[in-house]
Amino acid sequence: MTERTSVTRAQDGTPFQPLYDDVYCSRSGVGQARDVFVEGAGLPGLLAEAREVVVVETGFGLGINASAALDALGVDAAPAASLRYVSIELHPVDAEALAAAHVDLGLDSVGARAVREAYPRLMEGGGADVEVAGRRARIELRLGDGAAALAGIEGGSADALFLDGFAPAKNPGLWNDAVYAELARIARPGARLATYTAARAVREGLARAGFEVERLPGFGLKKHRLVGRWPADGA
Repeated sequence: MTERTSVTRAQDGTPFQPLYDDVYCSRSGVGQARDVFVEGAGLPGLLAEAREVVVVETGFGLGINASAALDALGVDAAPAASLRYVSIELHPVDAEALAAAHVDLGLDSVGARAVREAYPRLMEGGGADVEVAGRRARIELRLGDGAAALAGIEGGSADALFLDGFAPAKNPGLWNDAVYAELARIARPGARLATYTAARAVREGLARAGFEVERLPGFGLKKHRLVGRWPADGA
């Protein structure tokens, strides 16, 4: 069962989630969303093609990665391209808390504004159509936990996977073999994966599920991060 939750602040002002004893974004700043997720999963190159690109995310949180993906749609996409952004969330924040956190983080890009506009509809566990720089996007929020929430997403549909569900040690519901198996089911052949963590258990779990995983230099204060790829032949 999903429950709405509050947002507090860490000592440095970063939005903080007491349920998981963790911050919502890197203390190095929201640039992580573009550097680690958007670039790490190759989203600009995908959007340069004139087709619908599908991103699946584990952990919507404050919509920071969704905002960055929508910004990429406005900057990097071919005129006829579109974006479908599907995320899961067990503990959604209310619209006022999300908007306040965006203010604290200085998030007011076209993508962030689109997320804030769509969010009341997303909280109902549905989807919302938005437009960014004349290009179409659809944001969908599946309310629920881990593998069970991912189970409703079509198999072989995702071009890019964003894994961003608090620290693995603090939120095992989003970092386990059942989740990795669902991501493998959802991934289109050749799909790219990105996450801020380089935890050995995550790396090995993704590899067991069939992903080709590589450790890269991290963003900001993080030493390493992971990128991955689902084999082009679908394994």
